[in-house]
Amino acid sequence: MKSRPWLVYAIVTTVFWGIGGTLIEIQEKGGFPATLGYCVWTLTMIPPALVALKIVGLHLGYDRKSILLGCLIGSTGAGGQLILFEALRSGPAYLVFPFISLSPVVTILLSYFFLKERASNRGWVGIILALIAIPLLSYQSPDNSAISESTWIEVSLLVFLAWGSAGVRGSLPARQ
Repeated sequence: MKSRPWLVYAIVTTVFWGIGGTLIEIQEKGGFPATLGYCVWTLTMIPPALVALKIVGLHLGYDRKSILLGCLIGSTGAGGQLILFEALRSGPAYLVFPFISLSPVVTILLSYFFLKERASNRGWVGIILALIAIPLLSYQSPDNSAISESTWIEVSLLVFLAWGSAGVRGSLPARQ
């Protein structure tokens, strides 16, 4: 059997995102301001980013293109995070997070068109099934009084697109 460290990383990421999504909703419902939660999240991202850079042996680029792409990626990711708080205000985390967790589909499609990366047939089947899952995850019967409005779907779609497009820009070749 081949070694698949990417699968371990993907599983750990999924677990951490699930825990993070739960904690975000708990803190906000407890009265902790969403903007302050975002500031804490931003600051706590610095140490893991520095460790990741050290592990892979990359250094920060200071040329104009690196700064521009970094700002673009950061703004898209941060904008998606800010929009996420609105999605959680208007919809439940158990529906919002599965919906936006499919944002890598956007990354895959953009990588296909712009970076000429190709997925296997099995990969495309998974992508199509994930796209079919979006409406199935978010469907609520009309008599469901727990969720009276569907604005969370539109707001979550913005997060989905922002994070998915940030992923493809993050896949551009890095400087060694």
